[in-house]
Amino acid sequence: MKKLLAILFVIIFFSCQEKKEQLNLTQGLYISNVTLISTEDGNYNPFIGHLVVEKDEIVYIDMNEPNISGTFEQIDGTGKFIIPGLIDSHVHMTDVQGMLQHHLEKYPKLVKEFNTQMPRSYLYYGFTTIINLGGISDERINSFNMQPLKPDLYHIGYSGAAVANGYPMIYTPEEFRFEMEPNFIYMESQAEHIPDKYNPADHTPKAVVNRIKNSGAIAVKSYYESGFGRMSNLPLPTKSIMTELLNESHANGLVLTVHANSLAGHSFLADIGVDILAHGLWNWEKYKDVPTDSLPLEIKETLDLQIQKQIGYTPTLTVIEGEGALVEYKFFNQPTLKKVVPKNLLEWYKTEEGQWFAKELFSESNIEEVRKTYGNVQAHAMLALKYLSDNNGLILFGTDTPSGPIYTNQPGHNGYWELKLMKKAGVPLDKILACATINNAKAFHLDSSLGSLAMGKKANIIMMTKNPLVDIEAYDAIEKVVIGGKIIKREDLEVKE
Repeated sequence: MKKLLAILFVIIFFSCQEKKEQLNLTQGLYISNVTLISTEDGNYNPFIGHLVVEKDEIVYIDMNEPNISGTFEQIDGTGKFIIPGLIDSHVHMTDVQGMLQHHLEKYPKLVKEFNTQMPRSYLYYGFTTIINLGGISDERINSFNMQPLKPDLYHIGYSGAAVANGYPMIYTPEEFRFEMEPNFIYMESQAEHIPDKYNPADHTPKAVVNRIKNSGAIAVKSYYESGFGRMSNLPLPTKSIMTELLNESHANGLVLTVHANSLAGHSFLADIGVDILAHGLWNWEKYKDVPTDSLPLEIKETLDLQIQKQIGYTPTLTVIEGEGALVEYKFFNQPTLKKVVPKNLLEWYKTEEGQWFAKELFSESNIEEVRKTYGNVQAHAMLALKYLSDNNGLILFGTDTPSGPIYTNQPGHNGYWELKLMKKAGVPLDKILACATINNAKAFHLDSSLGSLAMGKKANIIMMTKNPLVDIEAYDAIEKVVIGGKIIKREDLEVKE
């Protein structure tokens, strides 16, 4: 009997071996004995296993050792962790953080150094995919894509779908405004302030969304912002305009993401049921002075509606933190900045000229006043985020890099800052990882190729020396980045002196 069992064991063993798939690679990568951390539904079950890439695609992922032949590079992942590449779903491809047009013209060398380093800085912090939520030209897209090392870039077309003379159009001089925002929405209330050469039929929600779709965009960006400071009481989209934008976006296979950070904006957009809110709820308006340890009922009801409808919520905590940091000289003391921001540009930021925006914002405030004001707003933003996190809201990761002409929102570095702020707000580490990977991929309809470690998906991968489900510092303990199957050592992404 024992002999028979032994024979059966041998037969089964060898039959299993014969069925083991043979992977014949031509441009392969094999990462062995590594802890794999990925999810499709937000639930993590890490395991030590093996991952194989052929060209730019994941072709094997399993606990069992694969059977490989051909040409490939092998990396021993013992004691290491790999996750999908991170996705920042809200960036702006400005020329240089903290510079205006006359600065760009005056300092072409700084501009060149920044533009060369910028895509590498996103990769340095593991951001293998970025979504540009501001207007972008074909020239800018092509220039970015010509860089040898860069994240995957997606966009919303040549401009957002702003209502005529509303936010952000109002910040562009009137003589250039409509040319710079070609996808504006025509409103009768603004008719006398729109040049006659623009045909209203070309600026309906339907016409605008069709134009955005044809530009290669993956989303439509709109705005609900009444303004601030001198620019207040701006035109706002009506319910019918926003509803039509939503319906047309879906008809064209696009996502509608909307700028809003106020109670009025979040309430309005939650009622309509837009796909994504591009900012967190930090402007509590009439509740701005309430204690920072509890939610007013009206705020809670608005967040509850967003949770019920599973509207994507992008906290963008570094918007508030970044502006407040303009008065903190200690911002420059971070050694990590030197790895992702060119040295000459860092020095320029410290000059009188480089401090122009900080002076414009805070010329009539002292540091303590700024800290108190921004601290209060940020406390409200974090409280709203924690409520969403605790109650199964759909949290997405985005930084709004940069949120304005500020040097404190640097590519990549700002993303790591945002991750740490989310943890500080009380979001668990597993949810933080999901929001920057699979949640973003699903929300922007990119999950067929991005957002998780799975066969058939693009080989955008991060290898870490720490576990991101245990330690937020893991996002600064990156050893290698794989983008489209290409392996890059992190140190090779640093600023070159």
